[in-house]
Amino acid sequence: MKTLCLTFLVTIPLLQAQMLHPTAPKANLELRALRLNENAGSSDKSPVLAAALSIILPGAGELYAGNSAAAKYFLAIDATLWLTFTGFSLQSTWVMDDARLYARDRAGADFAGKDEQFEAQLGNYMSRDDYNLARLRDRRYGELFLGPAYDWKWEATEDRLRYRKMRIRSAELAQAAEFVVGALIVNRIISAFSAWRSAKSHNEAVESDWHLGAGLQHTIPHTVGVGIQLTRSF
Repeated sequence: MKTLCLTFLVTIPLLQAQMLHPTAPKANLELRALRLNENAGSSDKSPVLAAALSIILPGAGELYAGNSAAAKYFLAIDATLWLTFTGFSLQSTWVMDDARLYARDRAGADFAGKDEQFEAQLGNYMSRDDYNLARLRDRRYGELFLGPAYDWKWEATEDRLRYRKMRIRSAELAQAAEFVVGALIVNRIISAFSAWRSAKSHNEAVESDWHLGAGLQHTIPHTVGVGIQLTRSF
């Protein structure tokens, strides 16, 4: 770090100073410097804290570091991504609910207590008997659907294909929501890096400023001076 220092000394006779200020010390007395800082309201910002805040909420770290423009940018992106994620997730749920209602109406399927495997095979076979026969041919006995609770029978192939198309659409929307989650993570990583840099820049700006100091000095015999020092670190 470099320092630029400008010093001004205004002297008056010591006796005159004593007459003006009888209680003033006669020599080697310095008043505590009065330090004026153009960034007096500022303080160092922790880059680690700034990054942590942005990981929790993108833009929060930039706001902490005083970079409000970047904070608005990252907050807007995060809000947009959350709205997009919510939209995809809700739409995926609604489409799947519609598919189940359609299968109940057109195939008599009962989804209570059933897993995703049952829902998938419902769109691949016209009935439970067709499904079980295929499993018996492949000797995959552990995958048989047994009991009346697993019964279904589509009225037409078109109905089965429509149900399967609805399930595929629901899965696509759910996958899109997962991609948005990835974007949310990436946004946090980028925001954390930006907040780190913003805090570092803020601290460098705080360190590079002007300071003004003043005090009584006894540097010349029989005189007392008022020293004014202007300093800048950069």
